[in-house]
Amino acid sequence: MNEQEIDKSVRDFFLSQKLPAEKVQSILEQGESQPGRNNTVWLHYWVPVAAAAAIVMAFSFQMGRSYDDDDFYFDVAGEIAMRHNGYKSFDVKAASFEGAQEGLRELAFSVTPLVKQKLLSAYEVLGARYCQLQGQQAAHLQVKNRKTGTLCTLYVASLKGSLTSLKSLDREIVLEANHLDIWEDSDRLFALVD
Repeated sequence: MNEQEIDKSVRDFFLSQKLPAEKVQSILEQGESQPGRNNTVWLHYWVPVAAAAAIVMAFSFQMGRSYDDDDFYFDVAGEIAMRHNGYKSFDVKAASFEGAQEGLRELAFSVTPLVKQKLLSAYEVLGARYCQLQGQQAAHLQVKNRKTGTLCTLYVASLKGSLTSLKSLDREIVLEANHLDIWEDSDRLFALVD
């Protein structure tokens, strides 16, 4: 439909409503573009609304992307605890960190701790297997507390990807069923689950 057909349809409608012809003509003239008249007045009203919406969207997107550190620590701790509670067999039988490292030849990092050796000397290594933690290569070691005889899990993962936010971390996390010690050691994440 072109502009003239639209005008005719509008004129016919208003005339059928018993409006005087001069009023119908006045209505049609108000809709016509007038020289010197700014037809983008609507833009002045909607630009601030659109800018505010864009700011709110950008802020919401950033909030959705950023993880609160505490939430992320608990997500990682929960993933480790879940595997500790659910996994029973280990591919590599080992009696030391060196034995576990030898059995996990394709691992891109060392499982031998440099930090907290005193803590880990209280545990005996029993076995190991490959695994992943937050999409990063990891090692799952089964260790036994020498004093209590409790079977525990030691996770070692490379601090890459999303795990980089856990750098300089030395934290104790208590979950409903498990107690975890998590710390950084030479660009590796260690997590001991009791």
